[in-house]
Amino acid sequence: MFEKKWGMKDGFAIGIGIIVIGLVLQFSVGAVDWSLLRWPVNIIIMTIFAVAAVVFYALRSRIHILRFLPTMPCAVPALMLTALITIVMGLTRQVPDGQQATDSLGITRMLSFWPFVLLYVYVALILSQVVIMQLLHFKWRKLPSFVSHLGLLVALLTATLGSADMQRLTMTVNKDNPESRVYDSNTGAAKQLNISIQLKDFTIDEYPPKLMYYDEVSGMMLPESNPATLLIDDGFNRGTLQGWNIEVDSVLDEAHPVAVGDSTYYEEWHETGAVTAIHLKATAQEGGRSMEGWVTAGSYLYPYQLLKVTEHQYIIMAEREPQRYVSKVEIVTESGKHEEADILVNQPYSTMGWKIYQLSYDVDRGKWSEISVLELVRDPWLPYVYTGIYMMIAGAVMLLFTAQRRKQ
Repeated sequence: MFEKKWGMKDGFAIGIGIIVIGLVLQFSVGAVDWSLLRWPVNIIIMTIFAVAAVVFYALRSRIHILRFLPTMPCAVPALMLTALITIVMGLTRQVPDGQQATDSLGITRMLSFWPFVLLYVYVALILSQVVIMQLLHFKWRKLPSFVSHLGLLVALLTATLGSADMQRLTMTVNKDNPESRVYDSNTGAAKQLNISIQLKDFTIDEYPPKLMYYDEVSGMMLPESNPATLLIDDGFNRGTLQGWNIEVDSVLDEAHPVAVGDSTYYEEWHETGAVTAIHLKATAQEGGRSMEGWVTAGSYLYPYQLLKVTEHQYIIMAEREPQRYVSKVEIVTESGKHEEADILVNQPYSTMGWKIYQLSYDVDRGKWSEISVLELVRDPWLPYVYTGIYMMIAGAVMLLFTAQRRKQ
């Protein structure tokens, strides 16, 4: 390994050595605490890294390992080992931010796993040497490679060290008053934000109701291995469910029960707590026995209702699944500017550097929820990460054009 000309074996030896050092650190000092790298610590570390990269390049003629860094036998093993540990992360269920790893080694919290972090630092160091070398020996035909390497270096550094400055906060808003109090998703600590949000309206679009077959003895839906369902959409009027012919003659999206003597029927009622009610007739495919009645999934205000078809078996309505939920909110910024927004899952609203996501609601009240739980995310380093990614894309595009020109 200590011969003048190093090769791939030496590159793998260095990479494996870094993993071993990372494991020693993991068991001796614990996982990487990214909260210690918040501004201005991260920018100081980036500055030190940049200075160290220049010094390393200047000393490469005297120290053989530094001369080895920007070479293919060094880069390929480093990238292979980094890719391998990244694949392990992808195949392992990762715990949310702020939680402890669920395994003794720490791979379920890979972003704080020392071998993972050190390998990425090693790759960044190799990239820095390649970028400096390409810059000092600049050639126009190498521009695509230079832009790609520089973009990857920028993305790596800003995505890792910049992650410490990312804020992930939750806010519960209601219709009564504007809310500016938020809670840290990791620590639970409360603080006041420079914007306030008030809920104007909350709506849920639901999928059509489904009928299922319930066995009281086993407490399971039938068949147990793969419960049967019957979707009651707009075009439905008849179907089969577990040996029963089902005919539906009335579907009320919003209704309430009305008791008449010993029986109950449902009528339309568009108020808080209304239930979806279906009136159906079930006829046995064997014997022709039939019965009819109402089924509902209930709500926070009214209990569910089942249709009994045998001594221990029932036709029931499953709880309707939300298709999408929307919070209509009014946002007041620190300057007094009023903004109205519709916030949906996976469709955040951006204001003052914050991305506001729909996170949850009062599940017990369902579509009648009077609160909405929002998540506010701020990542000041994200534009720099995107810059690095765009540079890599630009380098790849330029490489295609130059490769085609050389081929011609």
